[in-house]
Amino acid sequence: MPLMAREIFKLTLQWSKMITPKVMHLAFTKDEGALDFIPGQFITFHIPDPASEKMLRRSYSVSTIPGQEEGIGIAAAFYEEGVATDLLFHLKTGDNMDTTGPFGRLVLREEDTCERYILVATGTGVSPYRAMLPQIAEKMAVNPQLQVHIILGVQGPEHLLYGDDFAAFDAAHERFHFHACYSRQQPETPRDFEYEGHVQQQIDGLNPNPEKDMVYLCGNPNMIDDAFALLQEYGFDHKNVRREKYVAG
Repeated sequence: MPLMAREIFKLTLQWSKMITPKVMHLAFTKDEGALDFIPGQFITFHIPDPASEKMLRRSYSVSTIPGQEEGIGIAAAFYEEGVATDLLFHLKTGDNMDTTGPFGRLVLREEDTCERYILVATGTGVSPYRAMLPQIAEKMAVNPQLQVHIILGVQGPEHLLYGDDFAAFDAAHERFHFHACYSRQQPETPRDFEYEGHVQQQIDGLNPNPEKDMVYLCGNPNMIDDAFALLQEYGFDHKNVRREKYVAG
């Protein structure tokens, strides 16, 4: 397990592109050596605030798929008048950012003995699960009983970030299941993994079992609170639910 590096280092932007109407994927490289991270961890950018002259900190989960992509990728959502938005969405190739990390405990653990992972997210909260895909494949190969469900809630199909990656992984792995939940806009012809409604409905439909399941919740704080309340009705507690809230900034 890599050490929790806390010294400030620089990440340099290699490229960026919009992957949904409101989310940009940015790919960075570390100026000196590689950044050793555990899938599920996040990095923190140090961002000068022109209004207060203070240094703000904004954190983003690493979305890079280890072994398939170089550098450090993140997904940044657009927020009107957001200080981080104003900076990140105007970065040019070669620009760099002061950064610390990696941090975070929303990781898959070797000691887990669950029969099913239920990984739930809204919006950019799905980023850490994308980074986990090779690890998920390894865990399923070691444990032939393990089932994995990724449930992603967004407004509609055009907001489905990294959907192609999860759909392809679903097609290639029998015991992996991707659920895309659309709360506002529905496709005319839904694909097998597309559903109407919110993530809580998909959780409920899986009949979660606290004796066999481990649940991860990442994204909008309201979703996390509502989903955790639902899981408590099934008998879950803090030991079998891991949470990370994304707060708009």
